[in-house]
Parts: sequence; C-alpha cells; structure tokens
Amino acid sequence: MNRAAQFSLLSGFAADQWGLVTSAQAKGAGLNGVQLLRLAESGLLESVAHGVYLVTAVGEPRHLEVKVAWLRLQPSVPAWQRSAGDPDSGVVSHASACQLQELGDIPAPVVEISVPRRRVTKDSSVRLRTAVVEPSDITLIDGLPVTTARRTILDLLGAKADGGHVGGVIAEAERRGLVSVEELAEEAGRFVRRYGMPRTSDGRALIEHLVLQAGETLRSDQLERASQAGFNSALHMLGLQHMFGSQQANLGRVLANAALPVSGLLQLTQSIQSLQHGMASSGREAASAPDDATPSGRSARRADDDDREP
Repeated sequence: MNRAAQFSLLSGFAADQWGLVTSAQAKGAGLNGVQLLRLAESGLLESVAHGVYLVTAVGEPRHLEVKVAWLRLQPSVPAWQRSAGDPDSGVVSHASACQLQELGDIPAPVVEISVPRRRVTKDSSVRLRTAVVEPSDITLIDGLPVTTARRTILDLLGAKADGGHVGGVIAEAERRGLVSVEELAEEAGRFVRRYGMPRTSDGRALIEHLVLQAGETLRSDQLERASQAGFNSALHMLGLQHMFGSQQANLGRVLANAALPVSGLLQLTQSIQSLQHGMASSGREAASAPDDATPSGRSARRADDDDREP
C-alpha cells in the first residue's frame, strides 16, 4: 500500500472524527507503526496525544483535548459505532460538559468523563468519574455525548463544586431555556446541607443562594419583577383614567407590555372590577344629589335648611 492509499484510508476515519484517527484504528485497517511515523514525518499527520493523530489538512478542532480523551476510551472503535450505553464508552460531564455547552465560567483544568464502570487512566489531564448516565440525560454536541444541562448541574452539586460557579451555570442554563428552575429545585433539595444551608431549606432556596453567590439573577425572577411593575403601572394608569379622562390607548400599551402571569391577570381583573364598581357607585350618588344650579335644586336646599332651623 503506497503512501497515498494509506493516507486515503486514514482520512476515511478522520472525516467523521473531527480530523482525528487513533493508532489502534489505523492498525485495524492494516497500517503499522512505521507507516504512521512516516506519514507524520511527511507532515500529513500530527501526533496530538499518545496513540492519536490529527490530519493536518483539517486543522485543529475545538475542544481537542476532550475529543482525544473520549476517543481513547475505546481506541479501536470508530466514533460512529459507539453507543452511549456501552460499558466501555463514556459521557462528557461536570465542568467539561459546561465547557462544551458554554455554560458559566467554571474552570475545567482536566477533562471529566462519566463512565458506567470503574476505570483508571494514567493520563493526569483526564478524570474518569464512575456514574451511570441515562439516555435521557445525554445530548450530542459536535458529535460528542454530553450530559444535559440539568444532569450537569446535579452532577456539579453532587461533587460540591464551587457555589458561585454552579450558580453561574444555573443562571446561564435557565436564561437559555435549558432547564426549568422548578423542576431543578425538586432534585436539588438533597444537596442543601453540602452547601452549609439549614436542613429546613429547600431546593429553590439553594438555587437562589448559589445564583446570588454568582452575582447573577434568574430570568424567572426578572420576569416576575417586570410583571409586578407592569401591574402597578396598569393600576396607576387606571387611576389617571378616572381622574383625567380617557387614556385607553396608553392603558392598552401598558397592559400589552406587562407580561403578567395568570395570577397577576386575575388580580388585575379583580382590581379593575372593584375600581369600576366604585366609580359606578360614585356616579349614582352624584346623580341622585340635588344640583344647586337648578331651581328644583335650590328649592330642595332651602327646604333642608328650613328643616334644620330651630
């Protein structure tokens, strides 16, 4: 097999592996170590880790160290033939999952991968964590199996990662719609003691504590405050409408921008009805009162005065 055929064969693996190929895959395809060395010396391949080569024409992929670590879990098996449930495979997790999902600014000094059975590695830049990850907790990012945002946050809480960093991850995930705070809070409650909170605290209190530590705010809290502001503005506009006349157009804009939750809309409706009822009652009282500007009104006023004289 000439050099061109050798390179073509390896390129077939690299095409679906971010430009990477392992020496185990190359040997399985019929190449030996000497041939790989010569391809590297010619500049067609570059050794990027023990047993892993990069096709130089492709260029270095993003998160190279993560992809290399994951490929080395099953060096002879092509990426497209691996299944998430394979006992020899793994899922990118913890801080490395945050890195791939661009969640927060949590440091990732080593590559963290969760594997379903206990394994060890001599590579000091890789940390293998023993944990079973259900298929529903896995998402694919750039072809890599990665724990979902929800599972990643729970893993970080379980590992007692820095509270401020976890809070930043939670805030970012919620802002992007990757997690529901309510659902996350139900599962986060079991970690409150790990972060020094009272036993009576719940998952929601822990989340708010961590987000505050990160100097962030939850989008749901921002919406709640905006809703309350919109509600107050609507009531204020209703008061102005009563005092200064029709402001229907302005009131409509306030209500349209209020972003009120269902409970807020019910409260607003009740307040409007109460205000309308009060306005109607005032109108009826004003209509029934005698008008001093008319003869009948002046007569009624004199009759009242006569009745009060001793």
